[in-house]
Amino acid sequence: MLLLAIAMLAIASILPDRPYLILGLSLVVGASISILVREAIAPSPQTRITQLTASLLLIISLYGFADLMYAL
Repeated sequence: MLLLAIAMLAIASILPDRPYLILGLSLVVGASISILVREAIAPSPQTRITQLTASLLLIISLYGFADLMYAL
């Protein structure tokens, strides 16, 4: 899911169409929440790093959504 999000965000940086950006950001939000839920259910050896990375991705993507809504 993160690879698809990266692909959508790469396309959004090349083509200035909003649907690619919205789709990429929503995929990042979904993947981040999925990672956080997975770590809560079955922690891995590097739980802190994984949770920190997922939280950082979630914050950045939510900020991107807020910026996009402000630009509309």
